[in-house]
Amino acid sequence: MVLPMPSPYKHKATGVYWLKQRVPSRLVARAKGQAVTVFVDEVPSLVKLGEYIKVSLRTKDPAEAKRRSQDAEAEFSRIWLSFEDGPVSLNLKQITALCGEMYHTIRAVLEDDPGEAAQWVQRRRDREEQYSKQKPAWRAALMIGHPSLEARLGSWVDGALAEKKLRVDEKTRQRCLVEFDRAATEIALLLERRGKGDFSKDVVGERFPKFEAPQRPAEAAAKPSGVTGDTNTLTGLLAHKQRTQTKKDATFKTYLGCVNRFIAFIGHEDARRITKDDARRWRDELIKSGLAKKTINDQYLTSLKVALSHGVKEFDLPLNVAASIRDERDDPAPVGSKGYSEEQARAILAATFRGSAKDLAVPYQRAIFWVPWICAYTGLRVSEVTQFQGRHLREENGVPYLFISPEDGSTKGKNAWTTGIHQHLIDLGLIDMLRSIGDGPAFYTPYPEGTDLKSLSDHRAKSAGDKIAEWVKEEVGIAPPGNRPSHAWRHLFTTLSRTYKMDKEARDYMLGSRSKTDAREGYGDWSPEVVDAEVNKLPRFEVAETEFRPSLQKLAALPLKSATPARPPLRLRKPRAKRA
Repeated sequence: MVLPMPSPYKHKATGVYWLKQRVPSRLVARAKGQAVTVFVDEVPSLVKLGEYIKVSLRTKDPAEAKRRSQDAEAEFSRIWLSFEDGPVSLNLKQITALCGEMYHTIRAVLEDDPGEAAQWVQRRRDREEQYSKQKPAWRAALMIGHPSLEARLGSWVDGALAEKKLRVDEKTRQRCLVEFDRAATEIALLLERRGKGDFSKDVVGERFPKFEAPQRPAEAAAKPSGVTGDTNTLTGLLAHKQRTQTKKDATFKTYLGCVNRFIAFIGHEDARRITKDDARRWRDELIKSGLAKKTINDQYLTSLKVALSHGVKEFDLPLNVAASIRDERDDPAPVGSKGYSEEQARAILAATFRGSAKDLAVPYQRAIFWVPWICAYTGLRVSEVTQFQGRHLREENGVPYLFISPEDGSTKGKNAWTTGIHQHLIDLGLIDMLRSIGDGPAFYTPYPEGTDLKSLSDHRAKSAGDKIAEWVKEEVGIAPPGNRPSHAWRHLFTTLSRTYKMDKEARDYMLGSRSKTDAREGYGDWSPEVVDAEVNKLPRFEVAETEFRPSLQKLAALPLKSATPARPPLRLRKPRAKRA
């Protein structure tokens, strides 16, 4: 069966976009009624399957909904694969590794200041003492432990399995409950020690290994004995390309999302069975779905071509059948300006002094105030600003400047460059703010020390950019040109650079857009005095300013996932006795 290709749709009452897909007919019998977890932008949603699967994309922005729908479609494909394979069995090492992730998540959040959590162990002792006075039959029932374990730890186990995209057999799940209970006791003991002021080395936490996913039955059956593995499949070709080429993880995530959409469309992923007609029909379906020409050509078709081209180049795939398939429609006629007008820019910048009416985290409050101002005076991409680390505020010969580094996350072409700081930004207090925050990020919650920021597939800095975009559209009330509230600053900066005669080469250097035709632009260095002088050719954006500035609170580093445990806090409670 070929699955219809889903498109985001807007909920009539809330205006929030959702994605819906019919459950494959061959899987309905075993999937119907099952609860699955779908991650969209790393946020989990518990979904019960019926004839369809549907999930909220949690945005009212159509462009953002299209981006998030790619994640959701990839999730749907993985869910169907899990039902194709059937439940898997985990060994003790794999189960222990899952327990370790729970252990370290709670530890990261509560270890430094456990508060009431330090009393978990005593509550458990009190409960066990109370249970010991019960009848032998009741104590025997407690020895099995399943009712109380399920009540206390079932959601943690299900969440951990869902995050790994695993559907396990009942025996494995029961073993998980037992081992999670052991880990819960250990983390409770650790927090009790911390609550008493004992911050000696945690040797117990070292017992947990790194999780290694089990091989799925379908993967084992398809994998030949050679080193090429599953390179007869589209996803296998992409996996091999990722292992053998230096590309960003985010790039391959985009490729995979688009390729999974193609797989859902044709009903298989055998690279040798794909025809030019399959690629052509898919292009036509993408056009019908309302996607833009650039999105179809540069994302969807490119992703398919990349996988097939790798098969031709490195393996014995005879032909890239999608090579000549493109969306050849005429480009839409330009409508209005590509960037904010100066009037719109001043309205947004003036609104920064009001902040947001929403109860946002401190880094997002800072982002809403500072990032529009920085973008207005530098033309930097919003992600390059929101991921900026305080350690890259530099000064030379008394001239401060910003060093834009790929070490902070992602930059175009993995380049590094410098940009000047407009005097108005200095007067507003940008340098003082960055120095107060310190070496880390100002606009998102820091990651633990040693985290490779370049390898993150979904950097927290992106969420800061999303919050700014929502604020501009929903609270300031300005419809951004081309529905690109962040990129519109870059266009405005370029327009102003022409008006006020900035040196083109200097401007392009500070924008991170170096010429590919003139190699000499890569020669020599750019001194802080030069970039400072060029940036300050731009006039000030004159708006009514106030003394309001967001909090300078510094946040502690948090693990790669959410800042709080993704599951309910552990509650060690007495199970109800069965009625006679």
